[in-house]
Amino acid sequence: MAFALGRYTARAKPAPNEEPSSKPAAASPMQFDPSTEPNKIAQNAEREDARFLILVNWEHPISAERPEDLVRLDSIFGDEVALVNPEGSIQKDAAIAAKEMFLDAREEGIGKYKLTGAYRSVQYQEQLFADKLAEDPSYGSNPYQHPDKVMPGNCTEHATGLALDILAVSYEKSTDDYAKTEEGKWLLEHAHEYGFILRYPKEKEHITGVIYEPWHYRYVGKQAAAEIYAQNVCLEEYLDFE
Repeated sequence: MAFALGRYTARAKPAPNEEPSSKPAAASPMQFDPSTEPNKIAQNAEREDARFLILVNWEHPISAERPEDLVRLDSIFGDEVALVNPEGSIQKDAAIAAKEMFLDAREEGIGKYKLTGAYRSVQYQEQLFADKLAEDPSYGSNPYQHPDKVMPGNCTEHATGLALDILAVSYEKSTDDYAKTEEGKWLLEHAHEYGFILRYPKEKEHITGVIYEPWHYRYVGKQAAAEIYAQNVCLEEYLDFE
């Protein structure tokens, strides 16, 4: 059974000939609704892993406050994985789970992983989004019809400290083909055992508003991850927000 923190109406997948205007535009990342602010919802949930069940997306922005309990990547992973930014950080529980996951993968003969993204401040992400807007003023205006990759500052999962971009030393490209590698396949099959989910799965773009990203994993705790994996749903569907 899904752990419902609220009610979420899944958006119908748009028909090929559907006009963009038939979909609501994403909420402004600067407009907060206290009733749906992710951290407050999670704090009210009576469940041990509730603090990890934070929904951050186009319609559920997060505050710019730096998360507590962040640890440096190099202090946790050492040389077990390749690090693009050794001084980067991640939430401690997620880091411990990820380390166990990577160690087990190596023991099973899987190649070395490479972390290309972890905690990212709202301010830094906002600049990335601004750069996209400078290139295309309509970028992000209708993500459920035209899913995007770069989120506004307050809408990025990376600001939670619970998200990792995981590629491989043998394959460093953030492309769909990563899913075909041994490293990508192993993660997809086993990440939930350690509390991680593939956050932006294929065929869920009309719900997440984000393109398929086989490298982006999110820590939600083992119970939620196991249920999400078994039900083949995305985080929005699992939390059942409205």
